[in-house]
Amino acid sequence: MRLGLFCTYENPRQDYAAAYAEQTALVERVEALGFEEAWIAEHHFNPQAASPSCLAILAYLAGRTTRIRLGAAAVLLPLHHPVSVAEDAATVDILSGGRLELGVARGGPFPLHEAHFGVAREESRGRMLEALDLVAALLDGGPVTRDGAFFKVNGLELVPRPLQAPVPIHIASATAETVALAARRGYGIMAAPPFPLAGIAESVRQYRAAAPGAGRCLTLLRFLHLADSRERAQEEARAFLAPFVERMKATTEKVRPDWAPWFDLDRMIADSLIGTEADVVEQVAALERGLAPRALVLKPLAPAFDKRLADLEAFAARIRPQLSLVT
Repeated sequence: MRLGLFCTYENPRQDYAAAYAEQTALVERVEALGFEEAWIAEHHFNPQAASPSCLAILAYLAGRTTRIRLGAAAVLLPLHHPVSVAEDAATVDILSGGRLELGVARGGPFPLHEAHFGVAREESRGRMLEALDLVAALLDGGPVTRDGAFFKVNGLELVPRPLQAPVPIHIASATAETVALAARRGYGIMAAPPFPLAGIAESVRQYRAAAPGAGRCLTLLRFLHLADSRERAQEEARAFLAPFVERMKATTEKVRPDWAPWFDLDRMIADSLIGTEADVVEQVAALERGLAPRALVLKPLAPAFDKRLADLEAFAARIRPQLSLVT
């Protein structure tokens, strides 16, 4: 199981330059600690998570790192033209020496996205699937012709071409049809920190049913918070997560009431990596036994940079070495 860092460019001090400098420092540090992957979120119009241009950030990180693989988690395809996504992805792959992991998603039911990007909710799934087909075809090479409902190209060849053949693609989705599509095409699947573990287990089952010979398919993103007691860790994590939970409830409750279990604070705490180091060893071992993720990608909960760094260092130095003893 590979180990990664999830970067949302949190901005507790309302200082964007500091937020970017701190996240860059975390990526550089986890590379030195032996983490294999760093994943950058795409968030729009959110001053608390200021990473709207994940491929641009990855291009910068390509020049600040040498070994760690660099992932988009995830490009919200309905908001972008797929030709531009393919060009940018190929550019990042070249600049990084072939280290790109391309995650894509439909995105949530966020009214600001619909209002300011001009994408109707009822069109977003169709746009995502059509864009994904075009991006993948362009990255694979050769003249591409498509006459879709949203995007049309005729004999288009991608310039520049990526180094990897193919570029690894991962889809963030809990929809059975999309999971099955990923399995048939050999893409990975991703699960963000709010995705309930029970639903993720069902997605993995669906994936394996559609592709019985597939290996590890899941990139699992989870919140991380350590303390000297389980009670203290959970109390601190609740304080950190509560504003996020309330904001997401207010945003989604009218348009996606079926997402209510996703933003139950108790459930989210239970599905995260929260507790003492010994607790987290057992929690990760349970994830490995139940889901066998391809990669476990950590999102430290603490807003303070020093605490985020300390938790990542503790995971690398003391938690990871114990995992082979309990799985």
